[in-house]
Amino acid sequence: MDEEQALYRREDDAFVGSNSTQSSWSPGAQAGGAVLALLGHVLEDVPTLTPMSLSRMTVDLVRPVPIGEPLWIDHVVIREGKIIQVVDSIVRSPRGECVRARTLRIRDEDLTDGDVPASTTNDDDLIAALPAPGDLPSTGDFAGVAGFLGSGAELRRNAEPLDGPSVAWVRLRVPVVAGEAIRPTSRVTAPMDCVNLIGVNGLPVSTTAINPDVSAHVVRPPVGQWVGLVGDTRFAGTIGHGFSMGMLVDAGGVFGATSTSQVVQRH
Repeated sequence: MDEEQALYRREDDAFVGSNSTQSSWSPGAQAGGAVLALLGHVLEDVPTLTPMSLSRMTVDLVRPVPIGEPLWIDHVVIREGKIIQVVDSIVRSPRGECVRARTLRIRDEDLTDGDVPASTTNDDDLIAALPAPGDLPSTGDFAGVAGFLGSGAELRRNAEPLDGPSVAWVRLRVPVVAGEAIRPTSRVTAPMDCVNLIGVNGLPVSTTAINPDVSAHVVRPPVGQWVGLVGDTRFAGTIGHGFSMGMLVDAGGVFGATSTSQVVQRH
């Protein structure tokens, strides 16, 4: 496989990002979604005492992650057990620490042969009210779209709210690591950052809003390639803060929630 047809390639004990990781904030920096996809990929290499899967991930984007430079990822298991595991992951480039993540994994156990809680406390059929991915325009068709949403992943979103929250659908177009299959955890983590600025259709030309973090909770891996985001964004202009939050959905219904903060500032 052409290494440019993947987000990353392995180089000894490091990973090097391709142009398909490029963010919309800086031509030399990676998109948060690409970095989260890589974190999900390597998380599956961290062993557990019993079968476990992702429940929560909180990621601090400490500084821009450079494209084309080696990235090393170190894991430290903070809490090891047969029911929960907590893992700290640090992404480093030659320039220093770029990203710090803390992940909670919970044991997997089939409880459907007995009394179990209902799948939701809300009977609203959120999926039935959403447009399908093919019914929404792809940002990859727009001029000047950065590498991650141009060739690394596909984002389809509504231009205006549909009687309420805004909607976006996301899928990975290419493998996370060249020559390796997309892992289930990457299908969960890659879309988490795409909730950032959901519903915002253009900021004032003198203003930026960059997210320094991502945090999500999930109850299961997604079904299929497409993950939907349903949510909105709020700003407090008096102090220059913002946040975006949304539900993570797929063909099977709601499976998680994700949010980001924003640093709002003038150029």
